Amino acid sequence: MIRVLIADDHGIVRSGLRMLIERQNDMQVVAEADDGVAALESTQAKRPDVAVLDVSMPRMTGLQAAREITQRRPEVRVLMLSMHDNEQYLFEAIRMGASGYVLKSAVDRDLVEACRAA
Repeated sequence: MIRVLIADDHGIVRSGLRMLIERQNDMQVVAEADDGVAALESTQAKRPDVAVLDVSMPRMTGLQAAREITQRRPEVRVLMLSMHDNEQYLFEAIRMGASGYVLKSAVDRDLVEACRAA
């Protein structure tokens, strides 16, 4: 079972991602967070296999949270979720330790496979 943390500052997005992930027989959402600080805390407490982080969140961005998570819990694979189809964000995400980058416009098609690949 792949244990997933979802972090996005929009509740409706988190709900949609939860529904998408929990329809999979091999995945389970173990935590949700509405900002980067909560994502980091949830990663420490819930120990997910994969953390799906929105790039833009309050208190601590997803990119900052990715760096902290990969330093503190290197076994957790981080996937960045973004509306930005921009190479700059992609390269920054990789530099911060992310294993993948999924566009929100393609999340229904790409997120599940990205979680499995990570």
